[in-house]
Amino acid sequence: MKCGIAVVFGLAMALAAQTTPPWRQVTRVRYTAADQEVSHYAYVPFTVPPGTTRLTLTYRYDRAGGANAVDLGVYEPGLLDTGTPALRGWSGGARDTIAIGVGDASPGYWPGPLPSGEWHAVLGLYKVAPDGVEVELTVDCRDEPATTAPAVGPLSSAPVRDGAQWYMGVLHAHTVHSDGELTPDQLVRKASEERLDFLAITDHNNTTHQRAHASAAGLLVITGEEVTTPVGHFNVWGLGGTRDYVDFRVGTGDVTLDRVMSGARDRGAVVSINHPVSECRACSWTAAVPDSVGAVEIANGGPEARRQAMLLWDSLLRTGRHVTAVDGSDWHRGSAPLAHPAVRIWATELSTIAVLDALRRGRVVVLADGRLPAPELEARSGAGSARIGDTLVVPRGTAVVVTVRAAPEAYPGARVDVLWNGEVVSSNQLDGALISTVRHPTETGYLRAHLVGHGETLLAVTNPVYIATR
Repeated sequence: MKCGIAVVFGLAMALAAQTTPPWRQVTRVRYTAADQEVSHYAYVPFTVPPGTTRLTLTYRYDRAGGANAVDLGVYEPGLLDTGTPALRGWSGGARDTIAIGVGDASPGYWPGPLPSGEWHAVLGLYKVAPDGVEVELTVDCRDEPATTAPAVGPLSSAPVRDGAQWYMGVLHAHTVHSDGELTPDQLVRKASEERLDFLAITDHNNTTHQRAHASAAGLLVITGEEVTTPVGHFNVWGLGGTRDYVDFRVGTGDVTLDRVMSGARDRGAVVSINHPVSECRACSWTAAVPDSVGAVEIANGGPEARRQAMLLWDSLLRTGRHVTAVDGSDWHRGSAPLAHPAVRIWATELSTIAVLDALRRGRVVVLADGRLPAPELEARSGAGSARIGDTLVVPRGTAVVVTVRAAPEAYPGARVDVLWNGEVVSSNQLDGALISTVRHPTETGYLRAHLVGHGETLLAVTNPVYIATR
């Protein structure tokens, strides 16, 4: 929808005849809870005259003690259809004033030429109080000396480090390009100081952190996006290039959700559901899980949220889907480490291509603390063997020997649970290499291991070894 009720003030009307900046337009729009029911997104048009090299947009509204929350994004002239390249950026509720110029822009927005014509502010109606919300938007267009924005190139395929091993990193973290505290350079520096091998930056609804070209020796930085929709949030890893993004404007029961997710997968990205159960409004996953989803977070939130996330994961695995369990700290601010929780990924090298491939294959261990070493899980039957993420084919009724190896000094006093199709089938204290036997599997299924600490704290969760019977 364009807007609820709009009033364009006389200043804009008086200046509309001008053909060159400076130029100002002030608009007031009002929305009700009924408008929010029709669509979570509203579009307010404004005009950018020829010759503009910089526009500044400010929006204000009464928060009503938290009852109102309105997000902000901007589209240049073009189609407003799903996936349109006209999106110039999204800041959500992180800032009430944004600027877009030829050579620079506020975090969350792409700099570059400003085509004249009808632009749109997109307002995300996150919360609307019972008596509605009025939003005032002021747009200033100017003609100022401008520099050229630095180019954002394609993803580099060169490995940061050679060799197959367990690489430790974080798949979910934010910067000032959405609602995080640190700039991309500062976040990368923090990751390097904490000795992470890789870091995925996943700002909400944009990938503009790439503008910073943030890097550190020995650290792989992966371009991602946390796509925030009314039915929940999901991460997409493996995007890259100027103005590349995954559209967030999908609603409950909207058929475009599957199209958006499968489109990202078809472009080579990995799609993962974030914090399936969350106290955050509209953060829990309330839609079906399309086939294009390759991963799900299982350790984000409190104990009950984690239990529910694990149940969702198991429900998907029991249908025969190979969905990878992942996690990341969803880091925004503060002194807490990035890698609580974190993942270790068995990759052939430290490169974006290899890490994404390992994610797809399920060669991942979720850790409460990224500094912990990854436990090893192996299943054997006859001459065949399989490790985490692999499939072992066995004759029906054949015993499978499961070995779990972990360093006792890294997991003092831990218990090892071996699970078959999500149910514990053996439980023993860790003592070097733990060997368990799952006898006579009669159907296709999956094995995994949990390392459990004091107070039933999950320290490590392996992804499955899949068993296929013949």
